[in-house]
Amino acid sequence: MKKVKANYPNPKWGVLAVFLLIGLAIAIGKKDDQPLRAFARNPFQSSEPYLYLPLIVRSASETLEWSQHAHNAQRTSYTPQTVAYPWRWRWAWNGPDERGSIGKVTSNGSLPRNVQPVTGDGRVYIAAGQDGVFALDEATGGQIWNRRMIGQVNSTVAYDQKTRAIFVVSANGMLYKLNAADGQILGEFASGATSLLPLPPLLLPDRVIFAMGKKVFALDKDTLTRLWVYDANVDLETPPSYSATRNLVIVGDQQLYVHAISNSNGTGRWRVRPVHPDLAAGETSDGYNFAEYRYGWPVVSENAGYVLMKVRLDWESLYPDFGITNDAIRHLLQRYPKQQALFVLDLDNGSVPFIANIGHGGYGDQSYLPMGPQPVVKQLPNGKDIVYTVIRGHNCHPVPWTSHFGEMVLDDTTVSGLSGGEIRWIAYDWQGEPEVCSYLLTDEQPNVSMAGDVLFGGHWEAGLSLRILDRSDSRGTFYNRITSEYLPTIVTSQDNPAACPFSPSHFCPNGLENTRPYNPGFYIYYRQGNVYDRYWSEYAVWTVSNQNIYFRSADGAVVALTSGNPELQDRYHKPLADLMIAPSVRPNHEPSKPEAVIDFHQARQWAEHWVIVTGEIKYINNNGKKVLLGFSEPHRGYFKVLILKEHWSNFPSSPEKLYQAGQTIQVSGIIGWYQGDPVIYVSDPDQIR
Repeated sequence: MKKVKANYPNPKWGVLAVFLLIGLAIAIGKKDDQPLRAFARNPFQSSEPYLYLPLIVRSASETLEWSQHAHNAQRTSYTPQTVAYPWRWRWAWNGPDERGSIGKVTSNGSLPRNVQPVTGDGRVYIAAGQDGVFALDEATGGQIWNRRMIGQVNSTVAYDQKTRAIFVVSANGMLYKLNAADGQILGEFASGATSLLPLPPLLLPDRVIFAMGKKVFALDKDTLTRLWVYDANVDLETPPSYSATRNLVIVGDQQLYVHAISNSNGTGRWRVRPVHPDLAAGETSDGYNFAEYRYGWPVVSENAGYVLMKVRLDWESLYPDFGITNDAIRHLLQRYPKQQALFVLDLDNGSVPFIANIGHGGYGDQSYLPMGPQPVVKQLPNGKDIVYTVIRGHNCHPVPWTSHFGEMVLDDTTVSGLSGGEIRWIAYDWQGEPEVCSYLLTDEQPNVSMAGDVLFGGHWEAGLSLRILDRSDSRGTFYNRITSEYLPTIVTSQDNPAACPFSPSHFCPNGLENTRPYNPGFYIYYRQGNVYDRYWSEYAVWTVSNQNIYFRSADGAVVALTSGNPELQDRYHKPLADLMIAPSVRPNHEPSKPEAVIDFHQARQWAEHWVIVTGEIKYINNNGKKVLLGFSEPHRGYFKVLILKEHWSNFPSSPEKLYQAGQTIQVSGIIGWYQGDPVIYVSDPDQIR
């Protein structure tokens, strides 16, 4: 029997009578005068009764599995499937060991950026870079097979139910067809080009479509024979998406053009460049005044007849004040069009019908912002499409405390009083403290996905989840937001042992704390600190498939949750009675002096060692939280020095004023990790000379 909360059913026509009876019982017991709240009480301390209902199994024709990137061919990142609440820990892979310490599986401990777990035939399939593709048991997380020797797989794979095959796009330019049961290669197709970008394949009923180099290929799924090829004459930077109503394939290229391709014969229908003409295509040498599509994908709204294209903008896009009304935001984006971060294009001709009131954000730092969240498109019961994403606009806090979960409408009939491109605020606070000044950090915007009325956010340290409650037309302004109930958070590491001891359930009802406090939920590791900095992938996401909720963390762990009592241990876990977990610390045999003097290029090889690093400062930045001394510009991928705000008082003046670009320094300390790069944290000026 499956434990399902009585006030959160997921009815199906075949059992409608059962749920009508349940609904009647709930209606009789409900108090009519109970007010709606922006935040429901802590669901882990609820005294509401539970009903035990039989598990409903769907037939193959009703499958709602997340079988390709962003769930479907339209890349909407939305599924109508929900997993009955409450949730419990089921298993984890490439993350914790049975004691909550670090127990990695992949060669580098992480996963490629943008990779999502997909499912089919009772298995979970994960692209793992140089390690190829893993297939896991859906129930236990145990490894079934691992296909290597197919190049570097940086793209989410796709499962096809018809052929019972996995389609894999490799960085070597090959498309592989694998047997889903054992990983054996059934066929392959050579594109003649290569790319390290995530370019997941697109599955349609009769064909598989993928982009590589300058071309888009459509292949027969059974034989891998070529049906058509489209040559964009410029490198493509997004995977293809598909509109069934127009029979169009959509891709974006390096020069910021969007291409609409006929799926009938591969001919071009239209090609437009929606971004401002003064924006350079691709990151510039100084990191300013550019846009790019890479690490994003086209999102199709079939019912509205649009395709949505998110662009990455530079660090300066963090600073404009977006205001708290649609009129103010629209005025700002009209006055400063280079700040437009999401473009809505008509599927019929590529024209832009209106400005989307969306600004840029994403989890970056120190002069770097990544692509940021891709929009979710959800079909409402009335057949209208609505967009869920992260929006900008605040009047309580300065930058970067200015983002929120939000809705965007695509016409003037979905929400009374709003027109296409206008937004609505959703009430949510990741610390569980409801107030009008709640926020998400703009330089930490989470990646979004959605299942039913549950909205998910994949942050670099934590997975956020909330259930939309009241989105009636009267709500959605900054001061009268769409109401929500916060659901469990999942943090990378529970670093507050006073809140709860380690448990195989990985659940803590008393709150979570990694580098900051969060509301109750689950933890991946126990007292392991900032694991993500060592295994940084710049991406985290939730997916929902076949009664499992998957969280892929920024350190490359994959966690499976399912319906059940969160405090009960899963039957696949070994009992760990009276388990005591020691904090993650360095060994007590540390040397009495630095072990070596090294060049900054060697820092990665000396991680966890006390050394003196020599190099020339190329870049200095103070973001208000820390001062960064960079040895390369851009600093990403290279050794750096970080001086946290709490240590600035140890210096004779502001640290950024004591040092200058072009100066050669030596830095002493233990090399650690920050967002995947080697770093020395300096707390005393004597560490630098």
